[in-house]
Amino acid sequence: MSSKGTLVWMAGTRWDNLDGTEKRLAAALAQYREVLWVDPPAPVFGGTARGLRPRTDEPAPQLSRLIVPVPPGAWRPVLDTVSGWLLHRAVRSAAGKRKAPGAVVAAGPLTRFPRLATGVKVYFVTDDWLSGAALMGLSEARIRRCMLRNLEEADLVAAVSEDLAGRLRQLRPDTAVLHLPNGCVPSAAPADGDAAGERHGAVLLGQLNERLDLDILDAVAAAGIPLALVGPRTERDPAVRARLDALLQNRSVAWEGEIPAEAVPSRLSAAGAGITPYAETDFNRSSFPLKTLDYLSAGLPVVSTDLPAARWLGTGHVLRTGTPAEFTDALRRVLSEAPDSAKTRERQQFARGHSWDARARTLLDAVEAAAPAWTGDHFLITRFNLPTPGPESLVRAREGWLRERAGLFETYCLPSVAAQSSSRFRWLVYFDPESPAWLRERIREWSADGLFTPVYRTAVDRADLLADLRSLVPLPSPELMTTNLDNDDGVATDFVERLQHAAARVRGRTALYLPNGLILAGPGLFARRDRTNAFCSVAEPWPDAVTCWADWHTMLGRSMPVREVEGPPGWLQVVHGGNVSNRVRGHRVSPAGHLQRFPGLIAGAQPPTAAQRVRDTLVETPRRTLGSGLRTAAKTVLLRVAGKEGLDRVKEHLGARRSASGGGTP
Repeated sequence: MSSKGTLVWMAGTRWDNLDGTEKRLAAALAQYREVLWVDPPAPVFGGTARGLRPRTDEPAPQLSRLIVPVPPGAWRPVLDTVSGWLLHRAVRSAAGKRKAPGAVVAAGPLTRFPRLATGVKVYFVTDDWLSGAALMGLSEARIRRCMLRNLEEADLVAAVSEDLAGRLRQLRPDTAVLHLPNGCVPSAAPADGDAAGERHGAVLLGQLNERLDLDILDAVAAAGIPLALVGPRTERDPAVRARLDALLQNRSVAWEGEIPAEAVPSRLSAAGAGITPYAETDFNRSSFPLKTLDYLSAGLPVVSTDLPAARWLGTGHVLRTGTPAEFTDALRRVLSEAPDSAKTRERQQFARGHSWDARARTLLDAVEAAAPAWTGDHFLITRFNLPTPGPESLVRAREGWLRERAGLFETYCLPSVAAQSSSRFRWLVYFDPESPAWLRERIREWSADGLFTPVYRTAVDRADLLADLRSLVPLPSPELMTTNLDNDDGVATDFVERLQHAAARVRGRTALYLPNGLILAGPGLFARRDRTNAFCSVAEPWPDAVTCWADWHTMLGRSMPVREVEGPPGWLQVVHGGNVSNRVRGHRVSPAGHLQRFPGLIAGAQPPTAAQRVRDTLVETPRRTLGSGLRTAAKTVLLRVAGKEGLDRVKEHLGARRSASGGGTP
């Protein structure tokens, strides 16, 4: 699967919280990819849930936000399992309505990767959550367990600071960590000749809490330097609360609280300098304060405590200090300097090199490089009119079956394979050696461009199939994948690409299914979830390969592990008179959202009317679901009692009776 699919962002904070690292980077990524932002689970009676069912909105172009309501106390024992299940189910459902995930980002101290089979797994660590557990009111042991699991599962690990990257390597040695610092939104340079004295005093952006060095703030206020504090109070410690109360009473201090993001530039434009007075703690040493680059983007000089992030920036426009006295002296010197438009432009130019757009492109490049690539041999294999015993032989003996099948192959199967986004596969189609002359001529026309290789056999056992496959690859790769494709069905344009992306992640023999698909019946289009559908694949080592024809597609899981490749519909079944299984399943949907994925295949489908939707939801879908469940149960019992041969005999008997009565196929 291409890493250019949907980017699923499992957030550690709600979208409507402060504009922090996650939100700013996700918004920048949305300029290049469709982003599905997933809020942490919301209590069902909370302000953001607004109901019992998951909902989505679109806070920005190409960016959707998913809100999943869960029971109150979502992170308590037992309830957290239920909440996690509800969250991941909603994510799979929401992701299935979009391009298949190209990347899945887990951010936040307790965030886990969703159970999606596609997408590069990116673990993005924005803070030293272990040392900050008390600050966040969370269990350090629980955070550690979550981090270790995510580090184990991730394809790519990223951290906002080099110090934090080192701490991650202590948790899991030999972990490669991408250094992905915070960024900024570049500001337009002010016009030359800005009036002197227009900017005055210092400004501090962000939350007021235990992270700040209150000794420095007290010293700045005591020196009479005008100080504007812009941000909410989020302290937990009563002692810190008391000190902040006292600080805000100082006449040289003005506190505004939280303001809209669009109002921040005007506040910065009124200041003479920005300050980053962080306390000397493990949590702060691993951080990368957003405010420092925001100040530089506004053209302000910065005075900061001597943080590793400030040293990494390596610019003389950020003065690093230690003691409160040194900080205050440095701030006085900066504020006493005459306005210099050249220096202002230098700071803004420096900040442009650290924009959120640049950070987004760095992450996307790393995701592209981390995407596992399928390097094996991939074959689609199709039975066209291969002689088969059992109930299917009754269908193939019908008058006109071959001509109808040829038309379906030309209309659905052939063009859908030709439209695949990946061409790294081969296609074998098996025909009966007794095929009539007209069909042989059509076969020559169909295969003239090399899209598939026709093979004529009366029967195909495992040895024959492997021999035919090997004849097309003189130097086989270590891995083999075979995919069954019926000749009257179609597949989505990224069907092969998604399978190969999933195959690159498995080890040993594994059955692969794209569970979501469509069924076309006349003008009706139906969405169907079939976890063991006929579009089955088997990825395995070439030696001792068994292929996807090793067993019925519903029974491959009995002899090998199964991987479900989640995402939007990947296949199309067409209901027609020649179906071996001639039934509509699933629920009625509009074709509008699927036309690009199945070009030309569902053009004749009509969107359901409101009345049709109501009837389908209340009557037809329950009826089909019940009927399908009863048939599945009956087949399961017959299979256990009489085996596969006995089940085939029952199907053949029923088929003979229907054919004799002029009815449809079984």
